[in-house]
Amino acid sequence: MLNIALVENDNTDAELFTDIASAYFIDAKEEFHIDIFTAGEDFLAAYKSQYQIVFMDIELDGINGMNTARKLREIDNNVILIFLTNLAHYAIAGYEVNATDYILKPLQENAFKLKMPKVMAQIHQQDKKTITVLSKGQIHTFSTDELYYVEVLSHRLYYHTLDGVYDVRGTMAEAEYSLFKYDFRRCNNSYLVNLRFVTGIQGNDVKVGPHELPISRPRKKEFINELTNYLGGQL
Repeated sequence: MLNIALVENDNTDAELFTDIASAYFIDAKEEFHIDIFTAGEDFLAAYKSQYQIVFMDIELDGINGMNTARKLREIDNNVILIFLTNLAHYAIAGYEVNATDYILKPLQENAFKLKMPKVMAQIHQQDKKTITVLSKGQIHTFSTDELYYVEVLSHRLYYHTLDGVYDVRGTMAEAEYSLFKYDFRRCNNSYLVNLRFVTGIQGNDVKVGPHELPISRPRKKEFINELTNYLGGQL
C-alpha cells in the first residue's frame, strides 16, 4: 500500500490532485491511499513516518510549506517530498530540504505522469532497504544506509543510526537474517556491523562511522574476509 500525504489548503487544487493522482495509480495498478491536510501544523501533528510520498503546497496558511518541510526533515530524512507551487522559483529553494522534485500548479495530468516514474522507482528502491521499528511507542522508519550497527543487549536490539538509537524487542539472529543481504556482518556476538561505514581496523577494534566496536577473536578472520570482499566489490 502506497501511503500519500497531500498538504494543500485550496479545495479545488486538492480535488484536482486527487483525481489526477488516483487515475495514475489505478492505471499503474498501485494500491494507494491519500490523506489530505489543509495546514502544515495538522500534518506535522499527525506525522508518524507513515507516508512514502508527501506532496506539499508551498503557499500554505499559517506555517508555510517550506517551514513545514524543514520541520518534517527534523523527523524524517527519507520520505519523498514533492512541492506543489504556482511559481518555479519558489520550488528551487526546496533543495534546501532535500525535496525530490516540484510540480507547477495548476496541476496537469501530463506533468504528473512525467514526474511519477522516477518517484516510483525511488520508492521501490527504498522499500528494499527500509527498516521500520516500533521503539518506545513510536514508529521509526529509516534506510539501511543510515544504520551504523545493531547491538543486542538483554533480549533487546538497539539500532544505532545517524539520527539516534532505537531499541526494540528481538534477537540478533532475526536482525542478521534480514540485514545480511545489505552487507551487515557480525564482528562479535553482540554487534552486527554495516560494512559501508567501516573505515578501519586497529588491533581488535573496528571503526564504524564515529564508533569503535570490539572484534572477537573467533570472528576476526571471517569478519576481515567479509570486509575485504565487500571493499573489493566496491572498486
